[in-house]
Amino acid sequence: MKNIAGSLQRENGPIAVVLIGHGSPMEEGNRHFRETVGKLLPRLPPEWTVREAFLEHAEPEVRTVLRDLAEKMAAIHLFPFLLFDAGHSKGDVWGFIGELARDFPNVTVVREWAIGTDQAPVSVLLDLLPPADPAIRDQVIIVGRGSLDPGANASLYYQGRRLWERRLGREFLFSFIGVTEPRYRSLMETLEPTGFDRLLVVPYFLFEGVLMERIRKGLEDFLLRCPLPHGGSVTPPFGDHPILLDAIAGRLTRLVKNRQTVMPRWLALDPPASATL
Repeated sequence: MKNIAGSLQRENGPIAVVLIGHGSPMEEGNRHFRETVGKLLPRLPPEWTVREAFLEHAEPEVRTVLRDLAEKMAAIHLFPFLLFDAGHSKGDVWGFIGELARDFPNVTVVREWAIGTDQAPVSVLLDLLPPADPAIRDQVIIVGRGSLDPGANASLYYQGRRLWERRLGREFLFSFIGVTEPRYRSLMETLEPTGFDRLLVVPYFLFEGVLMERIRKGLEDFLLRCPLPHGGSVTPPFGDHPILLDAIAGRLTRLVKNRQTVMPRWLALDPPASATL
């Protein structure tokens, strides 16, 4: 990795990478993102200039970071530290690139796509869940944030199915905390505790925040209403898990080496979005 970084540095100048987080109105979520960036840094060549930026709710804002780097760097590499390619990745990130192309035409900007349907989150969730026990009948509920983008919502089911293939057991249930159906709150209010002994709620979330608190409260309320022989648990957000950080470091290394934006995997973009690229 050091040889690659050194070669690129000699040929193309200093390497800049910007990790773009969503941002949260809850400071704990922003702190979690910053700490995650800190855990990622040792996995990247020390010669790189790595900056964090937020889309909303927190500072520094993406445009500020990009313009600052564009004053000094010949090339900038963007990584949307987001779960799926929805509005922010498909719209906002391209907007930032377009603005830099207009105002800094001599700066090369390339991007990665969001984490998407990478295998790494599936491996992470398998690690976070308690091991399957033939003596305990588990019910797993996958919870997504919810999006207006149908491809992003479909990606949650795709990843959940891959997780089930590796863990097996009772069929997983799927829900979303907002925007689309089925809603997590409604599911928890109508869920009947028949046929299972333990309820495992799996938020498909990277960082702490308001929505994680709602998910935990939903399980707490359910268990008060319907105690289970083996209770239940909520897996933590997984943005800082070593398996995911290793995968992201690998993707960033490839991005810097190739210096080009590649199309994401098939599930990331629907046909109308692909046609606009």
